[in-house]
Amino acid sequence: MTTFNIETAIPTGKFHKRQSGLWGQLLASAEIERKLAKVEPLFKELHGRGLNRTAFFNKCREIARDGKADVGGYLQYMTQDVAGILLREMHTQIGKEVRRNRTVKNVVLKRTNVVFDIGSETFDTSDYAKKVGGLPLVNGFATDNSKIKKLYEAMLSRPYPVTKETLMKDAGIATVNQFNVTLSDLRKKGFTIETLRGKHMSVASKYQLVG
Repeated sequence: MTTFNIETAIPTGKFHKRQSGLWGQLLASAEIERKLAKVEPLFKELHGRGLNRTAFFNKCREIARDGKADVGGYLQYMTQDVAGILLREMHTQIGKEVRRNRTVKNVVLKRTNVVFDIGSETFDTSDYAKKVGGLPLVNGFATDNSKIKKLYEAMLSRPYPVTKETLMKDAGIATVNQFNVTLSDLRKKGFTIETLRGKHMSVASKYQLVG
């Protein structure tokens, strides 16, 4: 009797998880995600805003469709090829301008976009920057009745330490986890919050906004 030792052909390690929806066609490869991870920080440093992935994807798909009409093939793979070429060039061109900007002391002389050609296509990186949006801010907070603003006001109105339970009630926060996240967001905005503990472990932590 012959015995076969069957081993899995799947290698160990981290696997790439393909996304669904609009980006599923483009982010089907780990290579594209690695290139995006290199380009996006440089893009944000140059433009002051993040890369609009949807606008970028639509451009790649538009070029891929033109190519498919000429030579045939699969739209998904052609879109990935276009994205790879475009990201490689963006990494080179944007990186060059970012390094230049870091040496320029005069803000007016710093460049805020890059224009380059690939074949017959001309690309302006400013076309792929996220638009300025969001809610208007007052004193660093959205003008709506957000929980983070309520928590800030609840702490600001008291010059003395106050318990977590009281702050949760005033801010309309239902869970301890949500309270901790909101408190962390306040700290990220630059506010200093001191935590005071009583002598006994059973005493709840008290919080105070320090000016």
